[in-house]
Amino acid sequence: MIGITEFNQALATAITPITLISGVGLLMICMTGRYNHATNRIRQLMAKRESASRHLEPDIDAEIDLIFLRASLLRRGMLCVGLSAVCSALLVVTSVASAFLDYDLLVAEAVFLVGAIALIVTCALLFSAEINLSLHALKLAVDHLPPLPAPKAEESTDAPAPKAD
Repeated sequence: MIGITEFNQALATAITPITLISGVGLLMICMTGRYNHATNRIRQLMAKRESASRHLEPDIDAEIDLIFLRASLLRRGMLCVGLSAVCSALLVVTSVASAFLDYDLLVAEAVFLVGAIALIVTCALLFSAEINLSLHALKLAVDHLPPLPAPKAEESTDAPAPKAD
């Protein structure tokens, strides 16, 4: 039987990876929203492509390819985030088991911690690449905007404006 001090120490050891899981969850929510937006945009562009004239198809196809690449980066990033959460959960289990079983599992704890952090870093790099690609796609869309119509010249009158009293 373990005492209250050992229990508190085991609990304190498990809290850090649990906090890591919370942060990973927020990152997953953000990436899922962006992924859903990308897939919906691809569906919209595919519908637009079916009704578009032939001269617009290359532009639409280029935009679809770019957004598909973005979605692919997000999917890989989400996989890294999910695996990081698994590593964090295994770290919690290993830490608690080490404390309760009075068995040194320091190597396993270190592997799970390094794995979780490496996966988060990989995810952050993929997320940054996706954001960069998103800006590139935005630039393509802005470059293909139709020109603004020239402002109409206002008709001027030769009569002077009335004076206010």
